[in-house]
This record gives sequence, C-alpha cells and structure tokens, in this order.
Amino acid sequence: MRCQWLLGLRAQGGGHPPAATPATLAFARQTLGNGPTEWAVETAVWMTQEVIRQVPAYGGGRTPFETLRRSVEASVLTALTGLCQDTRPSPEFVPVEAVEGNADLVHRGVPLDLVLRGVRIGHACLHQRLMDAIDAEPEPARTTESHRVSELLFSYADTHASRMAEEYIAERDRWQASTEAARHRIVDDIVAGRRIDQEAAERTLGYELARHHVAFVVVADELDTPAEVLRRFAAEAARAMDGHGVLTVQEGPSDVWAWTGRLSGSAPSADVEVPMGLRLAVGPVAYGVAGFRRSHLGAREAQAFLAETRLCRHAGIRVRSLLAASGERAQWFAEEMLGGLAGADARRAELRETLRVYLASGRSPQRAGEMLHVSRNTVGYRVKQAEGLLGRPLPEDLLELRLALEIARTPR
Repeated sequence: MRCQWLLGLRAQGGGHPPAATPATLAFARQTLGNGPTEWAVETAVWMTQEVIRQVPAYGGGRTPFETLRRSVEASVLTALTGLCQDTRPSPEFVPVEAVEGNADLVHRGVPLDLVLRGVRIGHACLHQRLMDAIDAEPEPARTTESHRVSELLFSYADTHASRMAEEYIAERDRWQASTEAARHRIVDDIVAGRRIDQEAAERTLGYELARHHVAFVVVADELDTPAEVLRRFAAEAARAMDGHGVLTVQEGPSDVWAWTGRLSGSAPSADVEVPMGLRLAVGPVAYGVAGFRRSHLGAREAQAFLAETRLCRHAGIRVRSLLAASGERAQWFAEEMLGGLAGADARRAELRETLRVYLASGRSPQRAGEMLHVSRNTVGYRVKQAEGLLGRPLPEDLLELRLALEIARTPR
C-alpha cells in the first residue's frame, strides 16, 4: 500500500521534545500517527545541526538553534503529511514556523543567498533520510515510491524556497524601515565599537548615554514566550536595580537586551526575583558610551552561564569567563593540574567543587561545610579523596590549582 512505509517510520534515539506549534503537531499526529511524528522530531534535530554545520551563519547559540529547529521540524512534518496525502505544493504549504524563522534570520542580518542555501540543504537531508527508508521496501513499491517521493520533495523544495525569498524581501523592507531596526543599528554600532553621533543616537534610542549603565539580558526558556513578557520583566528588573529608565532591544524570539541608568558607579545591591520561565544575566556598572558597551559585553558573558542558574551576575563569573576564553588551551591546563581529579563523572565533579569551596573559604572545613550544606567531617573526607586523585598534597601556592578548578566547572 502506498505510504505504508511512511506510516512505519520510527525514531531511533528519542529524547528530543517537539519544537513545532501544538497545531502543527496535532495535525501531524492525526494524519501520520505518533511514530512518524517522533521520527520527524528526531530527524529535524539532525537536519538543523547539518544546516548550521554547512552554513554557520544560521547558528550562534541556543536561541538561533531552537528557532531553526522549530522551522525545520514543522517543514518536515508538513512534507510527511503532504507525501502521505499525495498533496501538490502551493505557497500555503510552507508552515508558519518556517515563515517566522525566516523573519528571525532577516533580523539577524543573514543574507538571502545563505537562507536559500539552508533551505536546499534541509530538503537534501530530508530526501536522503526518506530514500534510506524506501530502500528497505520490496519491489515494485521501492521504485514507484522512490520516483513519487523524489518528484514531490523537489516540488516542495522549489515552493519552499520561493516563499522564503518573497517573505524575506518583504520582512527585510519592513524591518529596515522600522524604528526598532534603527535602534538596533545604533546598538550594534556601539557594541561593535564603532563611532556614533551621540546626540542623534540618544534621540533615536530615547535613552541617555552620558551616565552609568547596567546592561542585562533577559532570556526565556520557551521560544513561544511573548516579547511583551520579556520587556515587562526587563522594566521590573531595572526598577529592582534602582535604575532610571530602561532601553530594550529585541535580539531574538526569546532574548531581550536591556540597559538601565544608575546615579553612581556602585553595583546594585538589591536582588532581582526572576520568575519561572525566564533567566537574567547582569553586566557590571560602567559609564558613558564605552560603559554601555562594556556592561553589555559583561552581560553577554554572564548569559553563557545561565544554564546553571536563573540569575547570573558578571561579577560572579568574570574569572571563569576569562579562563574559558582560551578554550582548548584552558582545558589542557586544567587536565594537567588536576590529574586524576579531572573527569566528567558526578563523583569527581563533587570532589572538585568541595575542594574549590574549601580553598575559597581559607581552608576552613567549617565554613566550607556551611556553604556546601554538609558536615565539616564530610568536607575533610572529600578533600582527602581529592588530594588522592590529584596525586600530590595541596601546594602552598594555590593560584594554579584554583584556576584549574574554576576552568573545570565552566561550561564548554
């Protein structure tokens, strides 16, 4: 029976939550069933990775990856339902997730030729996976389905590329004409260290630059979080930090860059309560146009550590961030210093963290135990185990060892 092979598709590894909208997923499950839908989710992860590998401009972190994955997954699901129903392509065949993802690429400045190259790569990847599945079918179904699927898929690819080009041009024209784009261009110029007309920039931004700034980044856990939710929390965070005014710029579907002014160069003393579903990275206080840039870059560095916590201040990670900047060389240094204490298993990580806190507390088992919420005897036992794995007693000069411990706990 035609498409019986398609309805038999199954995911191999699993473990990937769906990224497409509930409506897209519901229609796919109703038409195809759970097995092919889960296969599409898994296949879309691989396709997304492959597109970014071949066109790095698509990537740049978690948010760009998830935005692209959502677009790819919806496109795969739409293609599978079309193949199952033998549907001829039309512009409406392109899912809304792909159109929204296309708009994000416009806002990020990814050129149209690279956007279309990504579309071609994605369809080639899907064709490859489907041909692998069809090859397992007996003749004559294998030959018949191979021709039918290839013809339809290439028609889908042409339709997809044409719609993406039209939407890209229309969104680019809207974006370039908008106030948000003008503000974004000024922010990009400042962050890149380019010279600006300060008075003109302040008029466009609606924000005073000749003062102390605290920059921060608000990140949503879910791509569907409305931009207004991010901006509203940014305003609340600015007030909690005793800021005067707030400037926000939408950086992606789930990221907002923000700045607030301070009357002095002192760091905000109040803690910001971050609601579930959001995360906050805060930069250092700095002055003027250069400070606007400096604080933002600090917030971006702190953002890299948000997987560990809902609130990350640059002051708490600046050493780790500096160490991580050297990448592979830093990892080599840590491995050489830590010896048998290096490693990815949970026990070694626990011993490293205990040793790190113990050294940071002036070698006080009591204070270290209070910070780790364990007894002083447990601290002493773990430190002895850590020394055993190091293969040597703790040195008098602890600088290199403490640096290695910081590198080991820094996300790669």
